[in-house]
Amino acid sequence: MLHGLIHSAIHGHPVPAATKAFVAMLLKDYPSRDCVHKVLDEAFLSRLETVKELMGKYASPDFRIAVDSDEREAIQKLNLHSAVLNVKHLLWLIERMVDMRVADNAVKLWSEQVALAADLQKLLTDADMWRNMAPGLPMLVTRCTLRLANSVVIGETLVSRQVRMNLVRSWLPVLNICRDIAQPMHSGYKSTNCQELEETFLQIISTLPVQDAQELLRQCLGFSTRSMDDCPHLVAAFKTWFRRAARAPQGPQGGDD
Repeated sequence: MLHGLIHSAIHGHPVPAATKAFVAMLLKDYPSRDCVHKVLDEAFLSRLETVKELMGKYASPDFRIAVDSDEREAIQKLNLHSAVLNVKHLLWLIERMVDMRVADNAVKLWSEQVALAADLQKLLTDADMWRNMAPGLPMLVTRCTLRLANSVVIGETLVSRQVRMNLVRSWLPVLNICRDIAQPMHSGYKSTNCQELEETFLQIISTLPVQDAQELLRQCLGFSTRSMDDCPHLVAAFKTWFRRAARAPQGPQGGDD
């Protein structure tokens, strides 16, 4: 029944918003949290695999060679439209999982998506392609990452130090590209998505061992492209690192899980 309800919520129901709200209520009130956890994990993995497959097709050099240009453009448009739809489904599932505090496996899986993040970077560096065929994709991906990362920062989702580090390491390059493409867009996108994710990633970095934090902070220097008065979160993150580094013992850096 739960599988069927989730499927109905994210696939083609005549009134999707109302259906999603009703299913969300049923999931939240279901007596077995473990059962809901399992069903949501399976749904998340299924949608994630679909997104990976679609983005893999976009990025595949074999596909670009094997198909003529007109046919390739039509197929890519279909694939990217499907990718956007499935990322919307992922975001809804993530919101349910975080709300019910069962997002630990989702955070771990998302932190491991190095290949997917690389495929997204290829797409987002092709401005004509994503603006014409998948204009909502940068915002949706940023919101997925933000929702999961923020749940870790505020303690709704507990994961290991390695997962926290991998989450930032995998998705920071995508954030940096999304920040660049957000500049000409309306300020709401920038303030409610990219900047919030910057701040959340910096908070995660502050929980990592000094050496790991140093590596990741260097990749955050692009956050300073705004005026100095507009990036206090970056200034604070570096000051925090310098204080921690001054107190750190010499030798290999450790860290708590």
